[in-house]
Amino acid sequence: MTREHTMERRMAGLFLTMLFSVATAATAATDADLTREVEKRLADKEVVGFNVSVQTKAAEVTLRGEVPSLWHREWAMEEAWKTDDVVSVVSYLTIRDAESTPDMARNVTQAITGYGYYTVFDYVTAEIQDSVVTLRGVVTHTPDKPSDLREQVSKVAGVKGVVVDLEVLSPSSGDWQIRRLLARNIYGVATFERYLGVNPGIHIIVRNGHVTLRGAVLTHGDRLQVESAARRTFGVIKVHNELKTKEDLEKEATLLETNTKAAAAN
Repeated sequence: MTREHTMERRMAGLFLTMLFSVATAATAATDADLTREVEKRLADKEVVGFNVSVQTKAAEVTLRGEVPSLWHREWAMEEAWKTDDVVSVVSYLTIRDAESTPDMARNVTQAITGYGYYTVFDYVTAEIQDSVVTLRGVVTHTPDKPSDLREQVSKVAGVKGVVVDLEVLSPSSGDWQIRRLLARNIYGVATFERYLGVNPGIHIIVRNGHVTLRGAVLTHGDRLQVESAARRTFGVIKVHNELKTKEDLEKEATLLETNTKAAAAN
């Protein structure tokens, strides 16, 4: 091999080494830039109790830390995904436990009843097990109430999962006419005005002319009067009265407390 060929090979090797070093440095700089950009995105929105660390390797972002709720975890992941040049997001985020299950239950109920489109024509209950909330019930078709309610509940501190099992009623014009008449015939009576805006109150579910009354009233007499008003409403085919009284609710609460203590004792 000639001296010239040896020098050419050495120069080529040196060039490739420099090229590799520059590429590696550029990648490292890009990862650092991505980390700063994701951190900036998370810092742009003040979130109480937010504690997230960001690491980036080969454009893959890893999030670690503790957040208050399911919504915060999903939001952090979404913000990371929105960052330009990020190729994947890995989350090791954990959700802080709620102070107590009763507190979480109250906050979940408030999230449902405080939803702006939750009306007397919807009826949603929540069950909580291991910090996972299951929503069951019936809602009218517009807007997208299942998605909205999931988001509302996912923001409650300590909630680690939300399962949506809600029936969406069909947008029948005939049923809407019956709903309007029922609302007037029931809530237009002075005796029943006190149930407006309270939880659970009186809820009116209409499916193809079939009416189901859900919720709670103070007395058995109120329960019968509401059913009578519904039966007299034009267009109603059949009425299913599932309203509970204050006495019914107290019995259920006592039974639940007894079962809870028995389970704790075991």
